[in-house]
Order: sequence, then structure tokens, then C-alpha cells
Amino acid sequence: MNNFRSYTSSHFRRLPKSLSIRSKVPWWDQIHDPGSEIVSKWNHIFLVACMIAMFLDPLYFYLPIIGGDACMKIDIALGVWVTFARTFTDLFFFLHIFMKFRTAFVAPSSRVFGRGELVMDPRAIAIRYLKSNFVVDLAAALPLPQFVPGYVSD
Repeated sequence: MNNFRSYTSSHFRRLPKSLSIRSKVPWWDQIHDPGSEIVSKWNHIFLVACMIAMFLDPLYFYLPIIGGDACMKIDIALGVWVTFARTFTDLFFFLHIFMKFRTAFVAPSSRVFGRGELVMDPRAIAIRYLKSNFVVDLAAALPLPQFVPGYVSD
């Protein structure tokens, strides 16, 4: 029988949650490896959202229909449905921008040998993304088809 007694103080038995090894940081507060499973799944989800948005945009051309007093009117039901669906897919574009701010990149100076060194600094990631593809991603996320006045009102 081994009667081993622990003589640690009760002050150190429980660590606060912020210092605990078991505490898990949520995915939106982490900096992700570009080859991780979360980033891979997100890229697949974003690809599907882009395909849906690509097939929704031409439906705006079907809003004007022949009929009514002015010989032309707008199909309101189709307009509401297409605008709602396109706005929902635009949310994925904004989430993609957020995800890009939280994804690490390989430092250009370390690409000589092997895989390279990941830059995990949030400020460096933000500066690099703002200088490279942010403007293009923001332009793609803007809800322009929903607000462009290209049709005749009733």
C-alpha cells in the first residue's frame, strides 16, 4: 500500500481558465495554418457559395417582364427571392474576408528550403492581405447586383 500524500498548496490546484492547458480557443480567435483542415473545409464551402452566386446573378435579367400599363413591369416575387439568395451568398464573401485575416502565410524569405516558415503575427497577416487581395475581395463582396438601378419601376 502506497500512502503517497501530495503536499501542494490548494492555491495551485486549480488554474484560471485562461491559464489552463485544457482551455480551447475558438476557431475565430486562432491564426490558422493554410494547410489545416478548417481552412480546407472553408475553401470548399466558399467555392460552393461562389458557384451559387455566379448562377444567381443572371437571374436579375429576368426581372423585367412584358405587361402592365407601361408595357413593362417587374416580377416582384422573383426579385425578392433572387435578392435574398444573393444577399445570403454575399455573407459568405464577408466571412471569407474575415477568414483571410486569420490565415497565416509562408514568409517569402524562407521559401528557399523546404516548406518555409509560417508567419503567425496577426498584424503582419493583415498588412500583407490589405496590400494584396483585399480590394478585389471587397469588390466581390459588395452587393452591387441588388442595388444597381438597371430596371424600370412600376
